[in-house]
Amino acid sequence: MLSQRKEMKTKGLLSTAASIAATAMVIRTIANDFFPAEITNYFSMRLRGLSHRFSSQLTIVIDEFRGHVVNQVFEAADAYLGTKTATPSIQRVKVGKTDKDNNLSLSMDRGGTLVDVYENVEMKWKLVCSQVPSHNHGDVNSSQRSEVRHYELSFHKRNKDLVIDSYLPYILERAKLMREENKSIKLHTVVYGRWDDDVVIFKHPMTFNSLAMDWELKRAVMEDLEMFTNGEEYYKRVGKAWKRGYLLYGPPGTGKSSLIAAMANHLKYDIYDLDLTDVRNNSDLRFLLLSISSRSILVVEDIDCSIELENRESEEAEAHSNQGDNQITLSGLLNVIDGLWSCCGEERIIIFTTNHKKRLDPALVRPGRMDMHVHMSYCNASVFKQLAFNYFGIRDHGVFEQIEKLLEEVNVSPAEVAGELLKKNSNSNAEAAFQGLLKFLHEKSFFTEEKGEEETVNIPSSVQFSTISINQSSRGLGRGRGRRGRGRFRHSGR
Repeated sequence: MLSQRKEMKTKGLLSTAASIAATAMVIRTIANDFFPAEITNYFSMRLRGLSHRFSSQLTIVIDEFRGHVVNQVFEAADAYLGTKTATPSIQRVKVGKTDKDNNLSLSMDRGGTLVDVYENVEMKWKLVCSQVPSHNHGDVNSSQRSEVRHYELSFHKRNKDLVIDSYLPYILERAKLMREENKSIKLHTVVYGRWDDDVVIFKHPMTFNSLAMDWELKRAVMEDLEMFTNGEEYYKRVGKAWKRGYLLYGPPGTGKSSLIAAMANHLKYDIYDLDLTDVRNNSDLRFLLLSISSRSILVVEDIDCSIELENRESEEAEAHSNQGDNQITLSGLLNVIDGLWSCCGEERIIIFTTNHKKRLDPALVRPGRMDMHVHMSYCNASVFKQLAFNYFGIRDHGVFEQIEKLLEEVNVSPAEVAGELLKKNSNSNAEAAFQGLLKFLHEKSFFTEEKGEEETVNIPSSVQFSTISINQSSRGLGRGRGRRGRGRFRHSGR
């Protein structure tokens, strides 16, 4: 009897609830039919306002755009939540990839909800998508899109400070790291005086691990790059623009371009390849600089050969010089790399390359402009061993001693040595490749003796390296030893 009464009571409550819901639906239908939309929207907003007043939840709305600009918080949330798509609360996931991405990217689908936990606090996310009327031409973003998206982040009101001061900054930082990991390096070139919009994905495989370069010189460059990338506070403290200049000089085929590729892959910086012959005047040069993104490398190869840079003191020659359509002056170039305009951007690296350092104006390569001078010299024992390992996976061989001795007597570029090794580029032909290289070096040595040419000494018996340190501590970077065969570098301390 008692159980029957409970069952009848439950059925009665369910029936009442159903009647109320049906009545509410009828009222809503009647209101929509007989009252203007403005009135119904007004009462609906008032009711929502009353419910929000008594609710313990707070909701933050993160729109996809702020005006005409993409909202960085929305982008960061989209990337961050893509890593949380394995949670049970989400049922649909979008996946995609572009040429600029190294990996697949995951994101929430429209209407999806996800619960994240941060410092033991639940954060509820929801992706809301609204259809955009086709006749809406007032908003540039909405007129180009079929829908407008925003995230709703809900949490308890007492956690507002935690979300604003800690959770959202954490998401921004995590998203930044994820973008760097997934980033494809882009190569930019100049077309008609502007950076080409159709950028090329830089897929050069060179890394510092495979770079055939003197070991001590390579280590010094890597340490300098590390201190530069970690030196934001230092540059602010000393009042200098956060940039670094490198002058790579030496004979052709010694690895200057390969070093640039290794630096870009190591730092994941985009490369802006600037051919000065494509730039008409100082004003266009300044515009190109301002268009370069932060965390990038500006490269000017063979700067001594590209254009005639008049000396600043030769005002008359500068005024009357005629280089066709090109009117870039040395003063204009100096202002770009070290003047006020050089401060318009952060974490930039500027690299000049040349085969003839002595041809460059001293003002162009002084410390503060070209902070580190890297001499890319001829092939030596260290470089050869790296090449042998790259091509054959061999670190030692019976003929290495003979080859290294000949390399001390003959000027041969790493490119020439690599060319000889490439002729027999399988492990089974390593012996034949080394014998072929020996023959090549003997012939080159004999030819040199026949002509009576004296081999130039590239490096003195002892080279003192400057010290570099952000905290101004003294730390030597080593000395070059031997009659020749090691690259030389000089740089100014920060």
